[in-house]
Amino acid sequence: MNTDRLKLFAIAFVVRLAVLAVAWRTGRFPNFWEYEVIAHNLLAGRGFVYTHMGLERHAYVEPLYPLFVAAVYLVSGASVWALAVVQCAVSSLIAVAVYELARLTFDRRTAIAAGLIVIIHPGLAANAVRFHVVTFDALGMATVALCAMLWMREPRSGRAALFGAVTGVCVLTRPTILGFSSLFVVWVAVRRRVAPMHALIALGTATAIVAPWVVRNYVVLDAFVFTRSHVGFGFWLGNHPGATGGEGDPDDPTGSRSLFDRAPASFREVVLAQPDEIAQDRVFRDAARRYVVDHPVEFVMRTAKKLVYFWGFSPYAGKRYRTADLVIYRAFYIAIVVLALIGLIVVDWRDRRQADGVRVVLLTLATISLSQALFYVQGRHRLALEPLLIVLSGRGVSWCLTRRWPGWCAH
Repeated sequence: MNTDRLKLFAIAFVVRLAVLAVAWRTGRFPNFWEYEVIAHNLLAGRGFVYTHMGLERHAYVEPLYPLFVAAVYLVSGASVWALAVVQCAVSSLIAVAVYELARLTFDRRTAIAAGLIVIIHPGLAANAVRFHVVTFDALGMATVALCAMLWMREPRSGRAALFGAVTGVCVLTRPTILGFSSLFVVWVAVRRRVAPMHALIALGTATAIVAPWVVRNYVVLDAFVFTRSHVGFGFWLGNHPGATGGEGDPDDPTGSRSLFDRAPASFREVVLAQPDEIAQDRVFRDAARRYVVDHPVEFVMRTAKKLVYFWGFSPYAGKRYRTADLVIYRAFYIAIVVLALIGLIVVDWRDRRQADGVRVVLLTLATISLSQALFYVQGRHRLALEPLLIVLSGRGVSWCLTRRWPGWCAH
């Protein structure tokens, strides 16, 4: 790491440790999710299992984050403090990845501004001390975009392999990255005329990383399961007569009840009567498909509404958070969006470096948000993409400061 990267990492780490201390003092640490349950089951010898809707599930979530939790627990004696500190370090790397992507796209001033915004981002800092996969999602997506830029700048087999490897790892936390990676490989192959072998190397490397999990799922479940066994459930949540765009019951003030609890009793009985997770998910998948086929216009309109919710504020979001936290986050988000729009306006499209970097960022934002909108959208889905948006925000900050103080951060 150069000096800038080291400084950004150190500052981000200190900020996240401070957030950890505040979360502990205010009773909001530790904050557990299903990943921690799976990790304990792994360490206890019960396997990669999680009970949901009355069934023991063997592929409830992607494997990388639960395995990370289990590994830290194995080394530390199941210390939640050790897990939190390591996760703070992982979260701090997001600032480094965004810095490097902004530097390659624009300049050092923009990179420093973007890195500092990531550091003080309230959502990213708060989630660094929650035992949820969103921190890994954010780092993975930013790193995939960074590796895409590196490959474009130097179209070599090594860069292609790196892009494929990072994509494969990211798939094992958030498979929606495939929408971007697939289109990007086609783009560089057609527009940049990279060697076809390089595209095959990228594809082959990603496949080699994801394949063991797919094979494991087939052996355990006797069915093809790409990354998780309840994709049909996620598709149903966003596509059925009672869908709202999110996953929770809009009438539940705690935000803990699922839309499944609002479904007709006859449908719930059919779902809960299924013998295993594959059969149960098939019921959800088939119901959602029938709805989409029977209501194509409504499906398109609802997907568009979910895209608006993804980039804006949905009426069902934020029920699990304090009002003050929501106000702070939403004010911060509006600020980075305004700055990102400024940054986009002042892009010099004649500069190939800037144009390439901005296209990578925009393609990532567009493909992943659209992929998610086909299912359902929650605030955590956008939070994983906000570091990439901040690349443009950093440009907006740099442009504004340069107009006021031309010599800022000149050295």
